[in-house]
Amino acid sequence: MTATLAPTGARRAQLVMAVLIGAQFMISMDATIVNVALPSIREQLGFSDVTLSWVVNGYALPFGGLLLLGARLGDRLGAQRVFRSGTVLFAAASLWCGLAGGPMELVLARAAQGVGAAVMSPVAMTLLVAQFDGPARHRALGWWGAMSGLAGGIGMLLGGALTTASWRWNFFINVPIAVVILLLSRRYTGDRRIPAVGRPDVLGALLSTTGLLLVAYAVISTERLGWTTWSTSGLLGAALLLLACFTLWEARVRDPLVPLRVFTFRSVSAGNTVIALVGAIGQITYFTVTLYLQQVLGYTPLQSGAVFLPISVTLFVVSTAVPRLIDRLGLAGALGGGLVIAAGGLVWLAAHPPQGSYARDVLGPTVIWAVGWGIAQAASFVAGAHGVESDLAGVASGLIATTYRLGGAIGLAAMITLAAARTEHLGAAESQTRALAGGITYAWWAGAGCGLVAAAVAVLLRRPAPAPAESTSAP
Repeated sequence: MTATLAPTGARRAQLVMAVLIGAQFMISMDATIVNVALPSIREQLGFSDVTLSWVVNGYALPFGGLLLLGARLGDRLGAQRVFRSGTVLFAAASLWCGLAGGPMELVLARAAQGVGAAVMSPVAMTLLVAQFDGPARHRALGWWGAMSGLAGGIGMLLGGALTTASWRWNFFINVPIAVVILLLSRRYTGDRRIPAVGRPDVLGALLSTTGLLLVAYAVISTERLGWTTWSTSGLLGAALLLLACFTLWEARVRDPLVPLRVFTFRSVSAGNTVIALVGAIGQITYFTVTLYLQQVLGYTPLQSGAVFLPISVTLFVVSTAVPRLIDRLGLAGALGGGLVIAAGGLVWLAAHPPQGSYARDVLGPTVIWAVGWGIAQAASFVAGAHGVESDLAGVASGLIATTYRLGGAIGLAAMITLAAARTEHLGAAESQTRALAGGITYAWWAGAGCGLVAAAVAVLLRRPAPAPAESTSAP
């Protein structure tokens, strides 16, 4: 028998939302909290400049690549059961990270964290989507986007503060948070399960996960190998082949990992395109602003983390207002407007002098960017799940989380390559600091372009998509 999660009162619904969004907050915070601690980790554990990036990538790759499988496991085995298992794994891996004694041990522990996060995140969204409907779902997803955006900035600030004691506390802090989430989820969240039909789609899981991991790994590796090498071409070619095989397999298997009919919803196809670009814009901005503050303006990690506080507050305040904006402007209007505002903030940021000041050249444009990106992020999450049938909620949730994370990783890697090429070009005639500032400016212009492209795609959400025809047969 299928158990469904139904609200039993306003207080219970609020507690369920707090538990699930709290889990997402922890996961999102962990993506940034380690950034300001990287120099300390390198010094204490003996990472090289090249291998240090795997402290970040070791988490990002399994997280992005396994999200779809995590969502499907929640549908098949029970969302609450899978959510709790992922939370236990994430907490144990966080403890392992804090106790790591060498580079390889830390990277392996970060990979285990990524697996736990890949299970928790889409299943938490599945439970959230199943808990609410109509305007209440819009409000819940708006809060989800708001807290995800706030977590990035809080992670930067908290990471700087914790690093003053020890970088290990950046990981230990997850353990008590996870314990609280486990206790509350066991008491207040119900379950959701799609009845099993046919055999588990093991081959589909292997093809999609391996293909997505190869895409992310290939693009991230361009920082070291470049785009035109045989290694990069081979990785991308293999990834595309695996994903093509995955699509063909999903069209014929009885119980697919990703039912292809989910893409007949315009909100899913257009919404996930926008979500990928929103993720890319966010990663580009966080990374390059941090780089500008520390390597151009000379800020300390704690100072640079504090700079993100007004950005985080702005994201939180703006994102909570998104449901009202959607009611007034429509989904496409709110999403497109937010993207245009975010692009305008990046254009203003790119117009700064090579060695400007924070108060004059960074504060204003980053707050404007936060207004637009906060609206766009929360509205894009609503778009990706808008109008989806209940039996596809887990798939839609997995697609949202996968697209957002991998879009961010791929977009950031591409912008790093572009910025590095520009910096190298300017280095022959400019000082190192001015050349670096010039490369970062290129990345901001590119991020603005991504925002305008995403705003154009958002127009497709202006009219409601026709509901797909009902069918009793598997795709």
